Amino acid sequence: MKFIKNNIKLIIFIIVFIGIFVLFNIFFNRPVDYTIEYDYSDFHIVESFVTKNEMYTFKVSNDNHTYEFAFNHKYNKSRKILNKLDSFDNNDYLCLSIGTKFAESSIICNKDNDYYDYKLNNNTVDISGNDFTIVNNDNEYYIWNGYGITNKNTNTEYKFLSNESYTNNLYYQYKDYIIFADYDQKREFNKFYIFDNKKKTIHEWKINYTISFDSYFLGYYNDDLYLYDVTNETEYRLNIDKKKIKTVSKNGMVYYYDGEFKKINKNILIYNITPFKYNNIINYTLLDDKLYYTYYGSDIRIRITDKKVKDIIYTDINNKVYYISDDKLYSFDNINSEQLLAKYFEWNFDYKDKIYVF
Repeated sequence: MKFIKNNIKLIIFIIVFIGIFVLFNIFFNRPVDYTIEYDYSDFHIVESFVTKNEMYTFKVSNDNHTYEFAFNHKYNKSRKILNKLDSFDNNDYLCLSIGTKFAESSIICNKDNDYYDYKLNNNTVDISGNDFTIVNNDNEYYIWNGYGITNKNTNTEYKFLSNESYTNNLYYQYKDYIIFADYDQKREFNKFYIFDNKKKTIHEWKINYTISFDSYFLGYYNDDLYLYDVTNETEYRLNIDKKKIKTVSKNGMVYYYDGEFKKINKNILIYNITPFKYNNIINYTLLDDKLYYTYYGSDIRIRITDKKVKDIIYTDINNKVYYISDDKLYSFDNINSEQLLAKYFEWNFDYKDKIYVF
């Protein structure tokens, strides 16, 4: 009997010991925000981790130059994780890149606070003719045809309207979908059309609400889209996969995302088109016909092209940006340089809300 009691005490002791050990490891290895400063290869480094975004940021500087970078990665309890820094001169610009054991940055060049991505490509390609010309076949290209959309890779038409509509200003592209309002209706509508690029199908989605065409898509959060009806001062949450929609605005408050999902006063959405603001690792900005990106938490604008950019067409969930210059469609991301994708003479005059890329 004494032997059994001693064994029970031993088992309890082992369980308690293991429990304390596990709790200690969870506490010791839990993600925490931190900022640390140190010197590396003649540069001063400010290294930070932002828990809510699982993002490392680095400020790299010397007496004359400052660079800022960011990487997405899960928390690591190690500090001073920079293990690579390369720099070289290029036409009076100091070009620099950094690396850790889990990621490497682009090469960024800087002179007098003028920054550009070393992948910047000033080459131009002359393509004759007015027809739609695909240069890069890695993507699928769709254009608005007045009654729906046309896949220009296969010349397949997906028509869903009975009457031709020149305007197409209430749609949203998300993942493998494009959702369109029913433009056959006037002033108000109670039907969407959903194009599924994977299945190459169009579905009609009738809803139990009447929405004004004076509306706009705010963006997405988790797996839901948000749309704001300015006329009726109503916010809707839509789930395309489940074909569900509901009103979510209440007591003058609406949902909004700008790094955190929260409620704000509806007046902010009424008087200005105010889409969600995403704190991506890279964020693109069009300024004076020049296209730049900034790293998360940075104010440094890095030029990615010297071409005159008319508009940003789309930024996908992988942070690749698609944009129009003259009558050409280009793409850029943090891995690849600027890529010429397609050309269409009509884009010299008319491109707004009429181009979709998958």
